[in-house]
Amino acid sequence: ETANVVQVVSKVTGPGTVRNPMPVGPPVALAISPSAGIIPLDEKSFTVSVRLHNNVEGQATESVHLELPGGWTSEPKSIPVHFSQLGEEQAVAFTIHPGAIAEKEYQVTAVADYNGKAYKEGYVTTGYTGLRPYFLYSPAVYKTTGTDVKMAPSQNIGYIEGSGDDVPSALEALGVHVSILSPQDLASADLSKYDSILVGVRAYAVRPDLVTNNNRLLKYVENGGVVMVQYNTPEYDHNYGPYPYVMTGDPEEVTDEKSVVTILDPQNPLFTWPNKITSKDFDGWIEERGSKFLSSWDAKYEPLLETHDEGQPPQKGGLVYARYGKGAYIYNAYAFYRQLPLGVPGAYRIFANMLSLPKNPQFHAGK
Repeated sequence: ETANVVQVVSKVTGPGTVRNPMPVGPPVALAISPSAGIIPLDEKSFTVSVRLHNNVEGQATESVHLELPGGWTSEPKSIPVHFSQLGEEQAVAFTIHPGAIAEKEYQVTAVADYNGKAYKEGYVTTGYTGLRPYFLYSPAVYKTTGTDVKMAPSQNIGYIEGSGDDVPSALEALGVHVSILSPQDLASADLSKYDSILVGVRAYAVRPDLVTNNNRLLKYVENGGVVMVQYNTPEYDHNYGPYPYVMTGDPEEVTDEKSVVTILDPQNPLFTWPNKITSKDFDGWIEERGSKFLSSWDAKYEPLLETHDEGQPPQKGGLVYARYGKGAYIYNAYAFYRQLPLGVPGAYRIFANMLSLPKNPQFHAGK
């Protein structure tokens, strides 16, 4: 028995006539970005962007505003948006001035007013060729958590993008705007202007220029810079660090997001300044602890954390730290690239310490 469904018919090269259910959606779909994050307790203002998609034939005029926690205001209060055709998209930006911030979760909702009705959600089309398309709806909400996080001021940070991660945009919550390093930058730019350089996820798998110019990164560390390599696949298993290490072809991962994390050296500068890191900062992690842990390393690397799944041997190769020349080199397999875009407070506090390392007094004392 089949239900009667209004269908739309389209001609597709190959399959010929294709019938799909006629999509019926709201006159306007909207999304807010970011969708999750943190807000430092002393934050005075931050920006969100709202993207609108018009589903009305021809001309349409709407206005957009934000539903905010008590005591918060936005500039402007609302923004008019004019559409001229079906399918058109526009983005508008609001500056939010939060009231007093506590260590708790807050929610900001984007609202579009059209013809006397309020719309607060957007959708994406899901499916693939040959499968009936479905619409996944989600509310246009930004969830942010008040976080006691400090960051050393005026950091100049270079970022070597790998195969796509959301860390650079997530760091905006800390007031950090990274400089994306192009192949030309890696090959010939003056790297000494950066306080630290972050290597993005899987970068050694997708950036042949990083492999070619890896020695320039090591020279940068030797001269006093800090390099932090995020989770990388076994393509990284070629001693790209200042001292030897081994990852193995099938590297360890720790998938239990609640696995106990032990801080092996609580006095290491990464855990002391400007935020005092404790095991509590590993609470509330989502999906996993980390992946592609090192299996062995030269004694000049210091392992800083240990965690493991049930029945798994202790894993100490997820965060290793080495002084080299005047600088420092870090390999970090913990899943910050997942935690930061999802707004996990402890992950921001630890990451802020890593980014603040070049200004850390302990660091300059040679620790």
